[in-house]
Amino acid sequence: MTYLLPFLSLFLVAAFVCLALPGRAVAEPTSPEASRCKQLIDYYDRYSAGRSAHSDGRRNMTRIAASIDCERGDYARGIAEMEELLQSRKFKVPPASATANAR
Repeated sequence: MTYLLPFLSLFLVAAFVCLALPGRAVAEPTSPEASRCKQLIDYYDRYSAGRSAHSDGRRNMTRIAASIDCERGDYARGIAEMEELLQSRKFKVPPASATANAR
């Protein structure tokens, strides 16, 4: 039984560290352009994913490229890519949200 004591104490220390450290915070968009990028990507993710085998949803390469552009701060390019993608998929591009206009 004494050989389990080091493992038990190590486990308790590891559990305490995991619970005591805060989780990784998710950064919220800080500019109207960043909010618009997030809005368009979220809109596409929500409404483009279908249950058919032909749906690419979040795996769409244009969507991924727009997301990368937005993460890098190239909001104009990311927004343009997402608007074009939505239009090509026959979606109505949503107007900018009130939160994006308020900032």
